[in-house]
Amino acid sequence: MAPPIPKPRIPPDALPARLETLLESLTDRHVADRLVRVHRAAAVAIDRLGHLSIAKYEPTTVEPDGGADLALWETMAPAIGDTLVGVNQLVTAIHKEFPPPAKPAGNGGEGWAPPPASSDERLAQEVEAVLHASAERLSRRVSELGQQMRRPEVVSDRWTLMAELQTFRADFRVRIGDLVYLTAAAFEDVRREDVVPGYVHQVGARAALRAAAADLRRSLQGRLERAAKAEATSRPALARQVAESVAAFVSLPASVALRTPQKHAVLSLRARAQEEGTRAELPLDALPGLVEPFLAFLDETTEEVTRAWLTVHDRKVWASCGAKLEQAEMHLTLDSPGAARVLADAVDTAAALYGRSVPFDGFLRKARQEAAEGLDASGARGLLERFREKLAALPFS
Repeated sequence: MAPPIPKPRIPPDALPARLETLLESLTDRHVADRLVRVHRAAAVAIDRLGHLSIAKYEPTTVEPDGGADLALWETMAPAIGDTLVGVNQLVTAIHKEFPPPAKPAGNGGEGWAPPPASSDERLAQEVEAVLHASAERLSRRVSELGQQMRRPEVVSDRWTLMAELQTFRADFRVRIGDLVYLTAAAFEDVRREDVVPGYVHQVGARAALRAAAADLRRSLQGRLERAAKAEATSRPALARQVAESVAAFVSLPASVALRTPQKHAVLSLRARAQEEGTRAELPLDALPGLVEPFLAFLDETTEEVTRAWLTVHDRKVWASCGAKLEQAEMHLTLDSPGAARVLADAVDTAAALYGRSVPFDGFLRKARQEAAEGLDASGARGLLERFREKLAALPFS
């Protein structure tokens, strides 16, 4: 069998379909054409900030670097330079398409400008104001990044340097996304996920991280339960299994979405578990003292990801599941075999909520098995009732 042909990578300047449709509908083509070029530059900047994975520059152990040296700076220079180039190119595009107004001569007054002659002109002025303010703030952040990267306490430790760089890159992506969103929402009522380049991918990456963290939590909890019943001589093997589970989690693509301090905490647990695994025996409280604080950290990480990235996503998935369950009930009322198909589809859809709630996660795992084995009318009705109950109990704040 021939290997699958990889999908071609989307061009970095590609715009979401909803944004393209909006821009094509604008009556002021002069503004629209200039805005298209700015949005494409924004898409390239977002792609540049996200496509280059800075995870490859992260240390793979928790040992700090010995001190500031040229080798560390040379290693990080490509990621730092790519960050600066991506943002500066967008600022240049904004200034080219929407030149900042010339400062009036004289006493530094703002001068007089005629009021907008039409609604289109008012919106164009609003868009220009957003672009000018965004460009100025992006330029200021570029300068701040340059200053931060020169601080001895930053460049002397790779973990600190990586954390600073990742923070700046994430901040740039948010600011550029806000720029696109506000300049699109000026003309139509749109959702951020429909117009901001790369936003759907970022949300998907966080949903994958949450799901992977939930599986890791379940694995570690299982090791703790086994350790509570094991002999002291058997517990080092369980510590090694903890290290293996953490190592597997770090190797997943989903872990790229971890912030650098979070990655440091994960690797710290792996290192300590490996060390405990070398001992001849472990006391009863050894693994709980190691793993339980990490489980609390993992819960905090999951809550942070959900709050910052997945609230709207989860409500959308929740509503979609509810609609599918209504369809399944209609099929059951009509004795239609479509109930099993729709319920299986609802279970697949609900997988995007995995990691939000431990009880719901347990339900999903059982529901997947039931759907895979096939559902008769009685099984479909029972799954439908439990599905509705678990869906209604999800913690939405």
